[in-house]
Amino acid sequence: MRHLTSGIVVMALSSASFSVNAAKKQTANAKKLHHEKGIAAFYGQSMEGHKTACGSTYVASEMTAAHRTLPCGTKVRITNTKNGKTVEATVNDHGPMSRKRIVDVSRAVAEQLDFVKQGTTTVEIEVVK
Repeated sequence: MRHLTSGIVVMALSSASFSVNAAKKQTANAKKLHHEKGIAAFYGQSMEGHKTACGSTYVASEMTAAHRTLPCGTKVRITNTKNGKTVEATVNDHGPMSRKRIVDVSRAVAEQLDFVKQGTTTVEIEVVK
């Protein structure tokens, strides 16, 4: 009976260790490998107050972004390649819905990057942490 119980404990600990290690590896890979260039757009006013895929509430005045593959909470540096302006934002949603874009950002990010009037712009994204 003792051997069976200790085997279960070892399996449980191994499984927990694997989950933690897998999460660390995914985050490390995102940090090292992620750099991309493409089109960004910003969330319209109608999204204000809606829940994001990460469980937070969208607030237009916060520095946030939606990305298809980066984990929630990832900090990214977004640079408008047309004017060189750069900001940092936190991924708090999954998207964009359009495959033509690589990221959707909050209105605050769009204002800082100076593309509200145009609606979209070309950006570079890199993971900060």
